[in-house]
Amino acid sequence: MGEISLQARAKLNLTLDIVGKRSDGYHLLESVMQSIALADHILLRKRARGITLRVDDPHIPADERNTAWRAAELFLSRLKINSGIEIAIEKNIPCEAGLGGGSADAAAVLYGLNLLFDTGLSQEDLRQLGVQIGADVPFCLVGGTQLAEGIGDELTELRHVPQAMFALVKPAAGISTKTVYQSLEPTVFGTEYSKSFIRRLATGQGWSDLALELGNVLESVTTKLLPEVNEWKIRLLDFGALGVLMSGSGPTVFGVFLDRDLAQAFHDKWQGHGQVILTHPVGRGIG
Repeated sequence: MGEISLQARAKLNLTLDIVGKRSDGYHLLESVMQSIALADHILLRKRARGITLRVDDPHIPADERNTAWRAAELFLSRLKINSGIEIAIEKNIPCEAGLGGGSADAAAVLYGLNLLFDTGLSQEDLRQLGVQIGADVPFCLVGGTQLAEGIGDELTELRHVPQAMFALVKPAAGISTKTVYQSLEPTVFGTEYSKSFIRRLATGQGWSDLALELGNVLESVTTKLLPEVNEWKIRLLDFGALGVLMSGSGPTVFGVFLDRDLAQAFHDKWQGHGQVILTHPVGRGIG
């Protein structure tokens, strides 16, 4: 096998609780994470030596600053592989959006190199490599519906969520994840959005009930820094979304729709005012 093509799927945080903070500054979380069909396309091709990276978005670095490059470098070094790799990325996941695009790309590179070089690493082996790149990489390797704990790397598989349409909105303005976490007040530690969501999910509840349990403590910070987040939540609800939430540290907001036509109508009305994407849950992180 000389090359392989993969889909690196984005993620949504259906819940996000902060339960504490480590001495090194990392926050400890509980989050129900979900893979979605929105994906970057990754092409990996063997070459004689070194790493090359092409990205179709000129705003994204195509060097060692890129998580895909770092994943390839780590894999080749750790497995003592003398060959090189060419990486090409077609970006569809918005950047700095709370959707895990960089982590998904790194996960796909690790997964693909394991196949391409027939190194036989287990999923756990890949996850141990992945967490060295970023806390969301282990989830992106596994995908589906998972409870993420620790810094996000401790995963427990959950019952799959029911099918629905997710309408995602990435506002034009951006926000720094570091800024959001640094501004988080300890008074919000210990909330239990995740536990409530998981209880309903375990009993087979549909989205009419699950949507009531969507929650993200980071909204308390991001909405103050970027009021546009709340404005998009209101627009989604006005269009009939069963529930709305910001994913990760934002600023992307998503709404859950059972009616595909309503979701499409929202997309058609608001596309151009923000980046609006329609997608749905999937059972794997890499395809």
